[in-house]
Amino acid sequence: MNDSEAGTGRWWDGRLLASWVVVNALAYAVIVVGGVVLEQLASETTKQLAADRRVLAVVLVAVIGATFHGFVLGRWQWGILVRRLLGLRRRQWVIATLVPALLVWLLAIAPGAVDILSQGGDTLSAFKNGFIQALVLGPLIGLSQATALRDHTMRWMWWFAANLTTYLLGALAYEFGTWLLSSLALPEGITPAFPLLGFLLYGIWMLWVTAPEATVAAPRSQATNTRQRADRPATSD
Repeated sequence: MNDSEAGTGRWWDGRLLASWVVVNALAYAVIVVGGVVLEQLASETTKQLAADRRVLAVVLVAVIGATFHGFVLGRWQWGILVRRLLGLRRRQWVIATLVPALLVWLLAIAPGAVDILSQGGDTLSAFKNGFIQALVLGPLIGLSQATALRDHTMRWMWWFAANLTTYLLGALAYEFGTWLLSSLALPEGITPAFPLLGFLLYGIWMLWVTAPEATVAAPRSQATNTRQRADRPATSD
């Protein structure tokens, strides 16, 4: 099949790219602010847990962070992806985001956040840095999400590369932003905005992975095959 028959060149969609960048940026803000609000509502309880029962506090913070990460980011991303991948189920994508996010928060993010909270540190900083670390550890989430795309696009394996390169650009942008703001004596509070540059690259990857030429011949899901077998008339021996 040549390029024209495969539909090569139809993968670019500026409007869809803009939607992806906006959705991920909004999720960034909602996860950070939402985590802070929840922590403030239970401020005394959280601080007491952080001081007296650290393990329980780590689990609590991890569940809060991962829930926001999985349900907010996962559901909003699905709303964009389903425009091209009509068979992608929302529950499937949310779970593929939530489970690795919980592991990331539980093992890498929540322990440090609990230590900050127990010492009376900045709650906003704890959740803000937590989401940045989640971006840094994004390849784990990317691997899980890639499996959810397996039945919908032939390029599903490249979703891991998409998350890995987004991580690299986001991490480098964050370090560059920290250095730049320090050199110019600017407020460091805007540093987290720099990793948002990674969402642009992430969106370009998304367009390529979900391109029509990659999805038109993608393996059919098991549910579709089962449904077709059920509709097939029975033949006698």
